Amino acid sequence: MKKSSPYSIRNNLHVSLILGLSILFCFTLLSCGVFDSNKPFSGGNGTIDNPFQISSLEQLQKIAEDDNLDKHYIQVADIDASASEELQNGSGFKFIGDAEQPFTGSYDGNGYSIRNLKINFNKFDQFNGMFGYVKEGVLENITIDNRGRLNKLDTNSFASKKQNSQSLDETSELQNIDIADMDGVGGLAGMNDSGLIRNCHFIGSITPPTGGAGLVGINTGTIESSSFEGKVSGGIYTASGLVTYNSGSIRHSFVKGEIGGQAAFGFVGNNDGVIEISYVNMQVTGYLGVAGFVNNNRGVIRSSFMRGTIIGGRFSGGFVADNYGQIENVYVLADLEMMIEDNGNFPPSYEIGGVVGRNDSGGVIQNAFIAGTMNIGGDVEFISSFGGYAGVNSGMIEHGYWDKEATGMDTGIDQGTPEGATSLTTNEMTGPAAEQNMPDFDWVNIWRTTENGYPVLRWEEKN
Repeated sequence: MKKSSPYSIRNNLHVSLILGLSILFCFTLLSCGVFDSNKPFSGGNGTIDNPFQISSLEQLQKIAEDDNLDKHYIQVADIDASASEELQNGSGFKFIGDAEQPFTGSYDGNGYSIRNLKINFNKFDQFNGMFGYVKEGVLENITIDNRGRLNKLDTNSFASKKQNSQSLDETSELQNIDIADMDGVGGLAGMNDSGLIRNCHFIGSITPPTGGAGLVGINTGTIESSSFEGKVSGGIYTASGLVTYNSGSIRHSFVKGEIGGQAAFGFVGNNDGVIEISYVNMQVTGYLGVAGFVNNNRGVIRSSFMRGTIIGGRFSGGFVADNYGQIENVYVLADLEMMIEDNGNFPPSYEIGGVVGRNDSGGVIQNAFIAGTMNIGGDVEFISSFGGYAGVNSGMIEHGYWDKEATGMDTGIDQGTPEGATSLTTNEMTGPAAEQNMPDFDWVNIWRTTENGYPVLRWEEKN
């Protein structure tokens, strides 16, 4: 038998080694999706360390498939979603996740935008949004830019719609909402169930058929540094600027634009959680109930403010309509225009206040002020209580102030305990004089005076 030479043995070993390394390299590339001609995404393998890469509307919609709901994603380019008009036979983008099959992964928008996305808002699915239901997932750095789809919001139409609206004859129908009966409708997500939403923004118009919110329908998790800018129209239903119902945490977030509905609330509809370091700057219009910041508060709101215009009637508050919880270090610089009308559908009971319509038993308001015009027209004989600071106070107010000149209101608390609310003139509340006339405010850590205007919160300097 002919023996192999040492040279041929070495050569065969080199060939085998090279072949083996090549096969291993190919397997590595295949596992990363590089040579996969059927790959659904632009790259990645769906793990936290190597997320799937999203660069098109088609890839974005594929996330909604059941097998993809627990994966991780990162956007790698701006996405023009105009073609979403044609999805689902013209209905629009299919929600990512629902109550039975929620989205449990993560999506990082990576600073890129999703433009002109038509979302399939409807009255049949309980959770409506780009993401229908997020459960312990993470949404961050997402911008949905739908300003090209903005529809004109005619706030004058709400008065005419109320004639044909359903009769809600008790405030509890707005306040005591069972989360199981709520439709979670939001531009970004219908439901954030114990998840994290961070640095996410929706710009555009939200016009769901049964009311909703600009960013998230129901939040039981955390929302940070997020916003809605545009118009929310609830029609004959309720509309909220950022979130409909919150039992989680919302921080460093804001709303700008216009909002209107049968009942309308600038930031959150009902709050059982914590809201802090946030603001509203918008026009809020609602007939049945209206609040510049929150409708019903049973949680905590601190270091926040409302600026803009509030147009409404029954059960109205410049900051909160009905407070059972804690409010501290907040202010309202807004004009309140209240049109009172008895059309036969609603009891003739109106509770209106510059900071809160009603501060209920157990409610605590500390270090809050209101400055802005307060005008009432229509059937004023139907007003049950109307105060420059609160319509009704059954709780506790400490270090509260209202500008009696700007508001035109001599009475701070119309019904209940008047202690804690003090009237000041415009000169006493503006410029350096504010620190002298509101001595219990924390001027070192929380508040600061301005040269000629009303006091502001110190965190506003950084925004």
